[in-house]
Amino acid sequence: MAFNLLSNITVDELRNSPKSKDMITVRNTDSIPTVFKTLSKNGILSVPVLNEQNRPIGLVDYVDIVNCVVQIINHTDLLGNDYYSFLEREDLFNHTYASYVTDLSQRNPFIPVVKGASLLEAITVMTKNQINRVPVIENNVNGEGAQIVNLITQSAILSYLGKNIEQLGKWSLKSIKDLGFKEKKVISIDFNKRALEAFELMANHKVNGIAVNDEKGHIIANISARDLKELLNETRVFENLYLSVGEFISKVRQQDYKAVNPSISCHMNDSLANIITRMVAANIHRVYIIDEERKPIGVISIHDILNTILENINNNVPSTNKPMQ
Repeated sequence: MAFNLLSNITVDELRNSPKSKDMITVRNTDSIPTVFKTLSKNGILSVPVLNEQNRPIGLVDYVDIVNCVVQIINHTDLLGNDYYSFLEREDLFNHTYASYVTDLSQRNPFIPVVKGASLLEAITVMTKNQINRVPVIENNVNGEGAQIVNLITQSAILSYLGKNIEQLGKWSLKSIKDLGFKEKKVISIDFNKRALEAFELMANHKVNGIAVNDEKGHIIANISARDLKELLNETRVFENLYLSVGEFISKVRQQDYKAVNPSISCHMNDSLANIITRMVAANIHRVYIIDEERKPIGVISIHDILNTILENINNNVPSTNKPMQ
């Protein structure tokens, strides 16, 4: 059952999460391009920020950088879209530092668990605080304070669940409709809109991805904060944000945005186990619930899945074993 699967493994044992010797960090004095390149080069979505004493002060992820980019563009839009205004944006981008963007999106509060905690404890912290990752800390033997030794991400947890899907329990074979998933408004954008507008929506709604629809309202793609990483190879980062969403996706992914990826959608009669398996295989963080006309009627994120698992545990485990709320 789910309780045993998650309580019998510690955060130190979880694969796909960086351990202390592999921990990637940035300095609070590093520029945003440096942070950006660190994320992109290492294929990670978030990175701890350290101060001058090598102590963690928080986390930075792509959504924080999206918020920074949107702020810079809104600040310089008064200058227009000419060559000099783009230069001004590049200059502001290069002279903004990690200390400023740490949790700029207000989605990455630094809420750790201690080394040796169970995976169930980490998931409880994530769902209670609506965060995507949890740092693992231990006190330094030299008296230098707490040090980050691991970073538990929702993606790593989902991967673990996918590899052990049969141990999750028969309840996970129920349809998402039977498990209580409801239709809800989906944050989306027309493929003809500017890419900048998509990132503004992410910043305003504090999400890291939104649906992309065609002219008939059918979902055809997903655009996320991490799509920004491909732009680092360009000399003019900000000019690309004025492309249409469709053109932007085609450019950064080197594929036709109209080539619909079936893994990004599901139906109300699909089982939770099936959705978890597909998300892990496709390495995606959300799937959109669609109707018969392929119009989005809901969205399921990793957070939604973990919350559903935790609810199942709390409803089926004796009170003495339940995780703290």
